[in-house]
Amino acid sequence: MLKKLYLFPALILMLTVSSCSLYEEVEMLGVENYSFEKSDSSILANIEFKINNPNFYSIKLKKSDFKVFLGEDELGLATMVDDLKIDKKTEKVYTLGLLLEENALKDKLVPLIKRALFKKTITFRIKGQAQAKVWGVLGKKFDINESKEVNISELLSSFNL
Repeated sequence: MLKKLYLFPALILMLTVSSCSLYEEVEMLGVENYSFEKSDSSILANIEFKINNPNFYSIKLKKSDFKVFLGEDELGLATMVDDLKIDKKTEKVYTLGLLLEENALKDKLVPLIKRALFKKTITFRIKGQAQAKVWGVLGKKFDINESKEVNISELLSSFNL
């Protein structure tokens, strides 16, 4: 019986090493669409990402903070509204809700209006690390750096100017 107890740590080690091969990278296939809504003293940015999860289990993105850029200007931090569940063995579009502080954007409005005179679009980009959990226990952080060209006039109209 005592001899079998010595084999238990070896068995756990073998399962741990072999389980690493059970994970395949989740692919961010790009931004499909976006929308902006004003609420109180913040702005809700709904960004639709196409995501491929080739794994046989669902993954939950926990609430995270991301840096938000408009062109080359950093607007500040945006916080996820809710956790996001990515279904197993699917490639589909998920909506990520981010809350931005309105004050951060107001500082950038005058340069944005000036750009609207000469350009029709500007790059909206989010960058940061997302915390992913599987079965509520196993976790991994991965980088997100996605961008989308947004129409400047639509962006300005969403802020009720």
